Amino acid sequence: MNSRICETPGAQSRNTLETSANAMPSLGRLDFLGRMPVPVRRLFKAGLDRAVAKEAEQRAPLECCFLRGGEWYQPFDALAVARNVDDVPEMIVTTLQEDILSPRLLSFYKAGPNCADSSNYHPAFTSGELFDPTGTFRTFAAVPFVFLIDVQRLAGRPMPRIWSDLLQPRWHREIVFGGWRPNESVAYKDFNSYLLLSILQEFGVSGLLAFASNVHHLQHNVRTTTLFGTNSRHAATIAVLPWLHAEMCPRRDNTRVVWPEDGALAMPIGYLTKGERPTRVAPLIDFVRGPELARLLGRNCYPAAGADVHNPLPVNASFKWLGWEYIYTHDLAEESIRAARLFFSALNPSELRACA
Repeated sequence: MNSRICETPGAQSRNTLETSANAMPSLGRLDFLGRMPVPVRRLFKAGLDRAVAKEAEQRAPLECCFLRGGEWYQPFDALAVARNVDDVPEMIVTTLQEDILSPRLLSFYKAGPNCADSSNYHPAFTSGELFDPTGTFRTFAAVPFVFLIDVQRLAGRPMPRIWSDLLQPRWHREIVFGGWRPNESVAYKDFNSYLLLSILQEFGVSGLLAFASNVHHLQHNVRTTTLFGTNSRHAATIAVLPWLHAEMCPRRDNTRVVWPEDGALAMPIGYLTKGERPTRVAPLIDFVRGPELARLLGRNCYPAAGADVHNPLPVNASFKWLGWEYIYTHDLAEESIRAARLFFSALNPSELRACA
């Protein structure tokens, strides 16, 4: 008997996605629900398929659902209405997102071994304190956000090296970061709220407003990568990008990737399980913690936490981020909306409907 892996198509309309989600088993019947950054989804799913197929030879089939397209919310948004532990999947894999960090949802998942043995992990992860001290969200990798610089556009100005440099008035309307909207006449439908919340947390309201005054516009990361280093009106002097997109910029003669000296902004990638020592999904845990996935992620600039595999991080690289104390003492959804409102009110008041 074969295990089943269902997929959400992601690139379709929300109505189609709702139909697709309705056709799937309820989330409580799933052994696995997962999403990863879009650039590594195909490769992640291939490894997941192998892990599921191997397990199917020995045990009852696993029921898995993994997002393969650009969709981020379906069927994860259904977790918000889960009433008890039987309404949620046995295992979840995701980047750190506000939709899985509610105290009620986290209460359905068990703490695992904490990460006290720092020798098992890359020092950037331990010094950056990316491991949940409660052991509930089990970090196995991270998305680093770095700077991409158009050297020619600097025009003699010093290259930004730390995050506070992005708040300096010399960069007025010269920064881009990730966001998307159908056209320039409507509000942004999606944007890097994690970046905005992180700036607000570290630099306060005045810092976020200073950053907003320096933003040229928001733009899909792939489009930024494609246009950066050109004379396009959509290009800029500085881009804040996931490390992979920064490294993919084809115009390397006049552009530089800068790993901030005070740490790349890190978004943890991890998993949650219902059992402290789960057996049914143990092969899937072995996969997400194993060397095969670690090598795959490392080659694509999503560094894995393990110290026992090749890790592409620069020498002395460090991370900075919101931190678990902040995560567990704040309503991330509410704080993200606050950060977005402050940012868009300074960037363009008409964009406020993007975060309504």
